[in-house]
Amino acid sequence: MPKKSPWHSIKQSVHHNNTNCNTGNNIEKENLRTGAGGKPLCQECEKLSQQGR
Repeated sequence: MPKKSPWHSIKQSVHHNNTNCNTGNNIEKENLRTGAGGKPLCQECEKLSQQGR
């Protein structure tokens, strides 16, 4: 499960921590911020982590 430090988009209500997350990987650079931003974990990241991916 490829994980890294959390990141988020200023336009989304969730943060990401799995490098296999399509939603997290499609954030435009100008909207990308490091850290969780006080936002809950993305469901896609959570699901990938549970599957060991």
